[in-house]
Amino acid sequence: MEDEPYLERAYRSVIEPGLRCYPVVLGESDLYVCTTGGLSAAASESLATHRLELEAYLEKHFSFGTSFRPVPVASDAPAIVTAMAEAAEAFDVGPMASVAGAIAQFVGADLLGSSGEVIVENGGDLFIAGGKRRTVRIFAGAGSPSVNVVVDACPDGVGLCTSSATVGPSVSLGAADAVTVLARTATIADAAATAIGNILLRPEDIPDGLELASGHELVDGVVIILQGSMGAWGKLEIA
Repeated sequence: MEDEPYLERAYRSVIEPGLRCYPVVLGESDLYVCTTGGLSAAASESLATHRLELEAYLEKHFSFGTSFRPVPVASDAPAIVTAMAEAAEAFDVGPMASVAGAIAQFVGADLLGSSGEVIVENGGDLFIAGGKRRTVRIFAGAGSPSVNVVVDACPDGVGLCTSSATVGPSVSLGAADAVTVLARTATIADAAATAIGNILLRPEDIPDGLELASGHELVDGVVIILQGSMGAWGKLEIA
C-alpha cells in the first residue's frame, strides 16, 4: 500500500532535534513529543485535559464537530475551542479543520514552562518552540521528492502544519499531495493549510494557493506540492 509509511508513522524516524522524544497517545490523538527532558507524564496530563474539554464541548454543541463552515461558540467555551473557532472564522473552514494543530499547540504550550525546547507532532502537524532553527521534512506520499524546510528559532513557538488530499486522514476538498503552512500557532496553520488545499485541484492552481497564502496576514509561509509540481512563498526556507 502506498500510504503504509504514513500509517506506520515512519516519518518520525527522521526527526533528529537533539532532544528526548517519546510518544503520547490517548484516543485518536497520537503525539510525538520532544523536550529537553522526560516530560511524558506532563504531556499525557495536558493531552487528557484538552481532549476532555473539547469532547465535553462537542457533546453539547454537535455542529462544532460536523460543520465545514465556521461556527459561533459560547462565551464560556474552553480556550482550545475558542482558538479553533477563531481559526475557522479566519479561513472560512469548519472548526475541526484545525483540531490536530490545536492539540499540538496547546500541549506544546503547556510544556514550555518545563522545557525551553519543545516539539509536538500530531499527524504531521507541528508545534515547534525554542532557540534553535529546525529542519523539517515534508512528507507528500510515496514516490514524491523529499522537500526539507527550515523553521527559524522562536522561543514562544510556531505552527507548521500540513494538509493533504492523498496522504493520511485529512479531509480535503482539493487534490494536493501536501500543503504545508507556517503560522504563529499550529491551530492557525492547520486551518490555513486546509483552506489553501481546498482550492488546489491541478498544478495550474498552485499560483492561486500561493496568492491566498500571501494575502492573509496570519500566514507566514507555505509550500505546495501537487502532482510533481511545487510552489513556495514566505518565510519558509527550502533546505
